[in-house]
Amino acid sequence: MRRLIIGDIHAHYDMLRRVLDEASFDPSSDTLYSVGDLCDRGGRPLETIRFLMGLPDFRPVLGNHDAWLEAYLSTGTPDPAWYGWDGGDDTVRKLEAVDHEEKARMMAWFLSFPVVRIEDDLIVVHGGIPSGYDEEALVDISHDDRTVPLLLSPERGRLEPLLWDRSYLFSAMNDAGIICEGRIPEHRVGPLDTSRKVFIGHTQIRPECVPFISRRYHLHAIDTGAGSGKGPLTVMDIDTGEYWQAEADGVRL
Repeated sequence: MRRLIIGDIHAHYDMLRRVLDEASFDPSSDTLYSVGDLCDRGGRPLETIRFLMGLPDFRPVLGNHDAWLEAYLSTGTPDPAWYGWDGGDDTVRKLEAVDHEEKARMMAWFLSFPVVRIEDDLIVVHGGIPSGYDEEALVDISHDDRTVPLLLSPERGRLEPLLWDRSYLFSAMNDAGIICEGRIPEHRVGPLDTSRKVFIGHTQIRPECVPFISRRYHLHAIDTGAGSGKGPLTVMDIDTGEYWQAEADGVRL
């Protein structure tokens, strides 16, 4: 059995299937982890969600786009920041053809996503690790049982930074002498005190479009630009570091 992890998919169903084929993914024996952001932008959110829901061992974390979607499925009202410019309008239109029972199953599925996933040797989080969050805090959050969408939760202030904050990645890149697309961290963050590997998405690694790895920060950043159509979708073998990519396919920029 292999453990594979995939970058931000953003409704690029064709890319998803191609990169899994490139990796010789076997759903009967392989585990597929995800750093989140399954929907929006790529034009095929329903096919993407239905395919992933059908996998026997799929282990995602919640991304910011997933948080917007689960809130919409709960309330029927899309967040203006999501609907107006970030692909949510297309996802909402596609969901108009979905019946109530399937929407309820989708919402329950998204609610099952942890904000942080921690296993013996592994930490998976969408955005990064903000200043002030140590491994003990992450372990506590990983045990949260979410019963309402994150954006409607009284715990939103504690949890949402993990979906958005890029300081850990930018600090690691600056530590390696790299500035990602000209951006520097708002707050310098030191390496997490852990022996686990940390996997994140959310921030597109461009123009190189290959995963960024920092041994000092225990970090593997695997969003290589599929969401914007300016880079490939990446799958990585968690244990060996080998990775596979599929190029962009007809995305709406």
